[in-house]
Amino acid sequence: MSTSTFTAKAYLKDGCPFSFKFWLFRVEAGLSRQIEVIRCDPRDAAAFARVKATLGQALGREVTFPIVEVEPGHYETDSDALIERYARQNGVDVASLPALTFYKETILPQVVELHEMKGEA
Repeated sequence: MSTSTFTAKAYLKDGCPFSFKFWLFRVEAGLSRQIEVIRCDPRDAAAFARVKATLGQALGREVTFPIVEVEPGHYETDSDALIERYARQNGVDVASLPALTFYKETILPQVVELHEMKGEA
């Protein structure tokens, strides 16, 4: 498969605030056709375990979401790094995306705080 016909595949975990952040960027930046989304639902334990095992093998380490196959066989993680990569490649000014900015500045910090509190319990 040549990279000119390759469509990036974003593996997004349902309910993951970082997966949502990348999905929001993808949509608001107009990159929906450039990056295919594969939803990973942890409530479907067997299917989720298979996807995680496959991605873990490809990454060579523990799986964190989102994960994007950016080139055939080359996977990257970290929502901020992925957003930066695709913004740079497509000439997108991330600061000009109001929904993403709103999410990052208001909702995401609250969700992360709740997640951290839950982990302490």
